[in-house]
Amino acid sequence: MSDTWIVDLRHYLNEYGAIAISSGPGLRLAEYFTAITQETTGDPYGEQLYPKVPCRRRPNRKPCVGEIASYIDPDDQQIVWICPVCGDNGTISGWQGTLWDLTQADTTAH
Repeated sequence: MSDTWIVDLRHYLNEYGAIAISSGPGLRLAEYFTAITQETTGDPYGEQLYPKVPCRRRPNRKPCVGEIASYIDPDDQQIVWICPVCGDNGTISGWQGTLWDLTQADTTAH
């Protein structure tokens, strides 16, 4: 059975905008959600400018082989994501203006 995550990214951040959790499962979740945010906002047209985020689930104790598919919902500006293999899914809000928001990044300069 897949999970549905409803995440406000700001809940994982300190007053400086960095991840507030220093270790453990909370840090790994924060890194997962920030990676999804970075990949989604840095690659809005599916040009594969950023590496796809591998699914973190382990159905039947075996790593899922899926990669996260995501987009920014035009109505509420939440990031909507899903693993097409196992169905793990969710939304991320509160990502705008964070360190992982690449919507304003210049992707033409290399």
